[in-house]
Amino acid sequence: MSLLSTPAIVLGSIKLGEADKLVTFFTAKRGKLKGVAKGARRMKSRFGASLEPLTHCNLVVFEKPGDKLARIDQSDIVHSFQKLRENWGEIQLGSHMVHLVQRMTPEAEPNPSIYRLLLEGLTFLENGADRQLSAILFVIRLVAYSGYQPRWDQCLKCRTLLTQPKIYFSSGQGGTVCPKCAEGMERLASISQGTLAFLRASQKMDYTVAHRLKPSPAMRLEIQTLFGQHMTYLTGTPASSWAAESPLLPTRP
Repeated sequence: MSLLSTPAIVLGSIKLGEADKLVTFFTAKRGKLKGVAKGARRMKSRFGASLEPLTHCNLVVFEKPGDKLARIDQSDIVHSFQKLRENWGEIQLGSHMVHLVQRMTPEAEPNPSIYRLLLEGLTFLENGADRQLSAILFVIRLVAYSGYQPRWDQCLKCRTLLTQPKIYFSSGQGGTVCPKCAEGMERLASISQGTLAFLRASQKMDYTVAHRLKPSPAMRLEIQTLFGQHMTYLTGTPASSWAAESPLLPTRP
């Protein structure tokens, strides 16, 4: 049995037995990890609120070779994101962020970029950033860091540069196609040159710096539609999950 100590963010938990919890974390050192917290549901549990979803914590677990579940020994709160929890729109969006990380990542595969992205995304939400822009930038990076970075520079089929006023994005192809190649293709989202320029620029920028970009309402709507379709294709999540009442990319900032 080996001991692992790592910063982590709680993605979610479920009840297990009479008093235990099965908790899913995204860790800095081991990626997505599941563990059992014995007695975590008791009134005087030593874990306290450290296993609540969205909590940033320092985690200590014991791992046994061959076992899929670790044994959670200790979890100390680094930051609870309490201010974020006090706003319904922000807690809703934060919950969608952790849900997408849970859906997009395999277990026990380290991905420090996704760990940093989730921590930065929750921090920006709590600090009052433009919620819609934070969500857009989060999804753009999550797709890239998960290994599904779309091509924005040329048509995926004919390889020509994209100079037309309006081009298209294909979820199935994983990138942009010109109007001619788009004929007869399904699951297409249209993209203007302005939106394409934003996507190219934001891809090259640090997450913090990218918040200085100011996409127009029309560009935001195009990106919402584009990535809504793409994430549905990648995760298998029904399109209804992107509805206005529980948006990942909200229609209002």
